[in-house]
Amino acid sequence: MQTTTFAPPAVAPSTPLEELVPLSDNRAAVLLSTSGVVEYGAHEIGGSLHFARLLGDHRHGQWSLAPAGAGRADRSHWDGDNLVLTQEWDIRSDAGRPVRTVRIITFMPPQPHGGAPSRLHQIVEGVTGAVEMHSVFQPRFEDGRLPGHHEILERPDGRRTLRLAAGPVTLLLDGPDHTRDAFGRWTAAFTAAEGSRTALTLTIGDPDPGNRPHPDTDLLATRRDWQEWTAELSYTGPYQEPVRRSAILLRALTIRLTGAVSAALTRSLPEALGGERNWDYEACWLRDSALTILALVRLGKLEEAARWRRWLLRAIAGDVQNLAIMYQLDGSRTLTERELDWLTGYEGSRPVRAGNAAATQVQNDVYGEVIEALVAAERAGLPADAGVDALMVALGEEIMRIWRRPDAGIWEVRGPKRRFTHSALLCWQGLHLLVEWAQARTATGAAVADTATIARWAAERDTIKDDVLQHAYNPQAQAFTQYYGGRDLDAAVLLMATSGFLPSDDKRLISTIDAIQRELTDPAGFIRRYLPDPTGRVDGLTDDEGAFLACSFHLVEALAYIGRTDEAHALFDRLLGLRTPHGVFTEMWDAARRRPLGNTLQGFPLWALIGAALRLSLVPGTGDRVTLPGQRTADTEQDAAAVAA
Repeated sequence: MQTTTFAPPAVAPSTPLEELVPLSDNRAAVLLSTSGVVEYGAHEIGGSLHFARLLGDHRHGQWSLAPAGAGRADRSHWDGDNLVLTQEWDIRSDAGRPVRTVRIITFMPPQPHGGAPSRLHQIVEGVTGAVEMHSVFQPRFEDGRLPGHHEILERPDGRRTLRLAAGPVTLLLDGPDHTRDAFGRWTAAFTAAEGSRTALTLTIGDPDPGNRPHPDTDLLATRRDWQEWTAELSYTGPYQEPVRRSAILLRALTIRLTGAVSAALTRSLPEALGGERNWDYEACWLRDSALTILALVRLGKLEEAARWRRWLLRAIAGDVQNLAIMYQLDGSRTLTERELDWLTGYEGSRPVRAGNAAATQVQNDVYGEVIEALVAAERAGLPADAGVDALMVALGEEIMRIWRRPDAGIWEVRGPKRRFTHSALLCWQGLHLLVEWAQARTATGAAVADTATIARWAAERDTIKDDVLQHAYNPQAQAFTQYYGGRDLDAAVLLMATSGFLPSDDKRLISTIDAIQRELTDPAGFIRRYLPDPTGRVDGLTDDEGAFLACSFHLVEALAYIGRTDEAHALFDRLLGLRTPHGVFTEMWDAARRRPLGNTLQGFPLWALIGAALRLSLVPGTGDRVTLPGQRTADTEQDAAAVAA
């Protein structure tokens, strides 16, 4: 019997983020590299990791499945409009010609009702010749700390299953027999001969070895599920491929069982290499989830919105005055921030954090975003709900109570609280949409508030607008600034152009867009959120960060709104060039190193891309008024006339 020798483990550099591919079943998720290594994964999104190589090294958990001695796949692509990944390696002759080829199809079957175990299938197909394959399975539980208890189980059909468990998490690995080596890794070698088909399946959280996986059946079901889902996407504009891929990736962030939406699939990937801006985004921010739902609704998808509404009611639990700005994905409120000091960080960027202290912050803008998503979903066809009606009314009353108070703002600054312009803008937007919604419901005979209450909301909406115009505009800077009485600029203020707050020819709005474009553009031509200060004056932190990609999409929308469509299209096309080969955006772009940074997969740039594409798809001359679900309207006479036209 021939013995296969596996190379000893070596500490390798962090994988470039553009080489990572996300897979999700709407409960668990993994990041797989184009070298065939599962580098990140937990039993559920936001749970403790059993694959944490991305935040450390191989000692913290990974699973490699690839041809022996191979590097990156020669080809790596999605199998259509889905999250089924196909990767192929060519084994070359001494002369450099491909003489043997192997293919791996990797996917996670979506969870129809959240009850089945999560599974990661990898189907190895021999294409030409015979290729030796190596599987090195090395999970480490509790965020990369524990090897786990192992057993070899006999399935009813006589096959053997490797079972690893630690605390509440159980992993079952089916496929070729794996044996434990001197380094504590579980390894297997097998040959992918031409025409052969070998399946390896990782089952997550299923202690029953009799529950045999069916990779081929699951593959058909996965393709069918995605085909049915994408068939309902309504966008038919010029950017179909990036819009559809962004929608698919946004769906990957939704949790089917609970209805929550995760802000990202990862935690603690750095916004700047070596810096301290390494935050955990595996939670449900009200803002991020609302904007993800809004994007899907605008593309004709309502099932995620229906589940999110139910999650929202459970999470807020009737107590709007103590509303949190983020929740765990199960709706609970405890997100204590802690440092995982045994992890070395992505490219040495420490600390590695789990949980997020921003959970205790006050962020006044979230009321506006939640109202916008709820209104959009109802306009798009979700039936009215008494609990949602009561929540909407309560959100409006809460805006009335808090909008004058300083807060931490959309960027969750850890510096002083301020009267942030964006926060006031979103409070205005929340009341404005609430007034429109309540008036429409009254007209249908299903009133949610009496005329006096609606009048109060309308009056306060106008008061907020006057307040912003008086205190947020700096004549010297010729811009609406980050906060009242300040000089600093903030790309979040670009959303003034898409909210209907001011008409498109308002000189203050135009000069604000010009100022942000002039002062917040990085050397690569993309937009930063704001300019951090080395003293910590701005946000309480002293290090820098890259360009926040969502903000560049906001600029695309703003430029289109004021009629500079050629400029908007040019920037949009340049942004598309920053996508990874699999259509993924990370959070940040490092102009100096020309590489993506930050958490991935993140919802922010995806829904911002969709919003920008929809804006650019408008018929010339119609301005902002098209029949898109949840489209915002303005209370100015000029915009009212545009709606009528």
